[in-house]
Amino acid sequence: MRRLLAAGRSDVGRVRTSNEDALLVADSVFAVADGMGGHVAGEVAASTALEPLTELDGKVFADSNQAIEALRNAVVAANETVSQMASEDPNYRGMGTTLTALLLEGQRVHLAHVGDSRAYLLRDGQFSQMTDDHTLVQHLIDEGQLTREQAANHPQRSVITRAIGVSPQVDVDSMTLELQPDDVLLLCSDGLTGVVDDETIAMYLRERMSPEETIDRLIALANSGGGPDNITVILLRYEDSEAPARTAPPKTVPIRTRDSDDAGDWVSTVGAIGAFGSGSRLAPGNGDADDTPSYGRLVARSVAVMFGVAVLIGVLFAGGRFLLSQSYFVGVEDDYVVIYQGVDVEFGPINLARVHERTDVSLGDIPAWYHPTLEAGRPAADINDARRIVQGIPRRDADDADSASG
Repeated sequence: MRRLLAAGRSDVGRVRTSNEDALLVADSVFAVADGMGGHVAGEVAASTALEPLTELDGKVFADSNQAIEALRNAVVAANETVSQMASEDPNYRGMGTTLTALLLEGQRVHLAHVGDSRAYLLRDGQFSQMTDDHTLVQHLIDEGQLTREQAANHPQRSVITRAIGVSPQVDVDSMTLELQPDDVLLLCSDGLTGVVDDETIAMYLRERMSPEETIDRLIALANSGGGPDNITVILLRYEDSEAPARTAPPKTVPIRTRDSDDAGDWVSTVGAIGAFGSGSRLAPGNGDADDTPSYGRLVARSVAVMFGVAVLIGVLFAGGRFLLSQSYFVGVEDDYVVIYQGVDVEFGPINLARVHERTDVSLGDIPAWYHPTLEAGRPAADINDARRIVQGIPRRDADDADSASG
């Protein structure tokens, strides 16, 4: 059996007098928010943004599409609330916050992201940034006007281009990740990443300390580098529960998968309804009586089952075409990313999805850790959401792509 170990901590740093960061470490929801706006406004924005996420904790979803849509809706609701507060109260004018959140669903996690707080993944020793910074310097890097080295010391490196609460609408980045044994996920504010480089962070994550000890050391590193900003870190480790713990275990989040048996035996249920509905009665029992159902009861039950099946077929046929026309997901065909219309289901030779749009993004352009997500199919709310997902797919750095092709 596997489990997810989770821990989180926030520190004011060495320069600031108040902490405008906020974090959420619950059973199935984890989030970091870095508020801005001065005085108490940043604290209010960050804590307010987390409130809709708390309502998702412990919820069970029908499928991944419903789960990630619920997470995106919670982020949109956070934006609407913070934006309204900023417009109605002069004390909160101009406030906003970053928001990077994970929702655990079975053995996968869904990510939603706005701003420059980050999510990282350590898998098989490889450390990767899962989120894009919504900052001016990142935009200049994407446009080829700055190198990453130049951006590290750029005077406008803290200018963000997207945040919760700065306008009534917000564009939310999202993705889904299938968990693998020994995966380590890190959420953090820029109080950590602005001081401690990725290589150092990765080194500490690879040491396999407890999540709490790792967090303490990372925060100490940021403070030893001057601690110019608030520092917030959440660490999650997906591991085998039978492995011996090095220290007292931190918060443990059980990994649950839905059991189809929970739905019950619908054939038996429909049959029972048909039997009793037809006026049949169970014969009073006696010690020697034969409890075998009568012929009439068997016929009634069979008719009820056939009726139930016919109704299901009718519903599926009537709603199927509408469902297929309204459903989209991002996947792979011939090693290229494509947008499918329909649902990722096959009935024998019948495939319920078709390629709707092809892209020029190949698997070779994408980090290997993201391949399983695309190969499994990335659900989208609609065609526009599918296109946003394609735009948000992480790309290999040029050096990585050259080495991969070599």
